[in-house]
Amino acid sequence: MSCILIIEGKDFNVTEFLKLMESEPYEKHLKGEKRPFKKRNHPDIYNSSGCRFDLSSEDFNNFTQQKIDAINFLKKNKKGLLKMTDLELKESETPVIGFGIENQMADFWCQQEYLQPELLKLSGELNIGIEISLYHPTEEDNNEDK
Repeated sequence: MSCILIIEGKDFNVTEFLKLMESEPYEKHLKGEKRPFKKRNHPDIYNSSGCRFDLSSEDFNNFTQQKIDAINFLKKNKKGLLKMTDLELKESETPVIGFGIENQMADFWCQQEYLQPELLKLSGELNIGIEISLYHPTEEDNNEDK
């Protein structure tokens, strides 16, 4: 998954929220549920409720399509996403769109990425943050280039 939306809130009513969404999450958890796996420096149970959506299935080297897919998801689900704060998600519990992209710094002096106004406007209206994580290409990717 190269582009996901993470929504977490201590008192967030994720069950009611998901009834309003057009898309299905790939993960959902409720406060107090046992974690399926042990996470370092985290309790064995969830201390918040939340869900995660897969916004794009594009590869890490196709940031352009990831952004288009994210915009389409936000448009399609805007009505439900606008209701997050009505369902006890506090403004300080900012959802985040996480883009995973290929780090090209080994090949270039500088890596610049552009976020178009439409994506910024939609995410701003919905109080959704944007995070970009750079990942080194895998050995497999490096060998394909040769």
